[in-house]
Amino acid sequence: MKKYMRFLLAGFLALFGLNGYAQDIIVNMAPVDGIELTPDNLLSFQVQSTRQQRCHALIKGTIQFRKSDMRIGYRFECDLLPGVNMIPANAVRPQFEYSSQALRELFEQYRKLPQGIYEYCVSVKPDYNMNENIPGPVIDECVYHKSEDIFLINLIDPENDAKIYEYNPMLSWSVNHPFAAALTYRIRVAEIKQGQNTIAAITRNNPIYDERNLMQMSAIYPVYAKPLQKNQPYAWTVDAYYKGILLGGAEPWKFTIIEDSLYKAIPRDPSFVDIRREQGYYDLYAPGLLKLKYDLDDLKTDSLSLKLIDKGGSEIRLKAFPSLKAVYGDNRFILDFKEEQPLKHLQPYTLLILSETGRTYRILFKYANPELLK
Repeated sequence: MKKYMRFLLAGFLALFGLNGYAQDIIVNMAPVDGIELTPDNLLSFQVQSTRQQRCHALIKGTIQFRKSDMRIGYRFECDLLPGVNMIPANAVRPQFEYSSQALRELFEQYRKLPQGIYEYCVSVKPDYNMNENIPGPVIDECVYHKSEDIFLINLIDPENDAKIYEYNPMLSWSVNHPFAAALTYRIRVAEIKQGQNTIAAITRNNPIYDERNLMQMSAIYPVYAKPLQKNQPYAWTVDAYYKGILLGGAEPWKFTIIEDSLYKAIPRDPSFVDIRREQGYYDLYAPGLLKLKYDLDDLKTDSLSLKLIDKGGSEIRLKAFPSLKAVYGDNRFILDFKEEQPLKHLQPYTLLILSETGRTYRILFKYANPELLK
């Protein structure tokens, strides 16, 4: 019994001594917590030593992605001084290990990490001697981070919440990374069910169109995919890959195919709109051009300055006709918007007209691309 108690006491003292010993080395991961890791900031953590003298240590680091076999590991030796130790990147030479060559290229050449949630852990083994396998404490600390680059891809057309009539629309996007030429793309289109937003539709619903390994930044909705239905809202998005590794994607957008009757109702040769009488009581369309009528019966001449405002309130500079000259009597003007860019199909615009006398007129209309009208 006494022998057993002595053994138990020895084990307790050993455990207490080990834990107490371990507390004199602390790994501080706060400097790298919440930031996107790159080769430049990977070693920005701190190691605090409360010892009175320096010690030689082995430091290991791992970046492990959740639900994935992607992994980056490194190790190096260094001397820890009393106090707070910053790891000078130019003074150590970590030995790196990567789960794949593509991951190495992505991290070292392009300084990017894949999309996903990863755990970054750093462990420190003080009093390390590679020639002596001496058991001792290992102090480690971890942080978690979600890598998600939603600004990697910008969707272009159809624009968000667009109303279109094409059953096989062109879907286009742009990429704002310098190595865009090395990427491939995946495009997905999914139905939006009642009560869903675009994100829920893309993440939860099975896509009706899913194309991978696209090299170009556009795709026409193919005839072999499930046909798009009228009045059914759809969500679409694009993801970017580097040699099979997901880097990020675009925020999903929405489009809906509307009744063809709307397009048939748009006149190809609209009537003249009376500037003074137009009150916006009916839908006014400009199929490539806008015809204006201005009766001048109280002045010999007048000058009308024009401003074109989009639905977001931004002014579109009119290069072809910034102002109009009117004379006494009936004046007719035809504004050809086909030369003005960028005017978007079936999007609302406001034409502000200011006369020399200070009177302001407002014409609300929707632009219709004549090439897209049936």
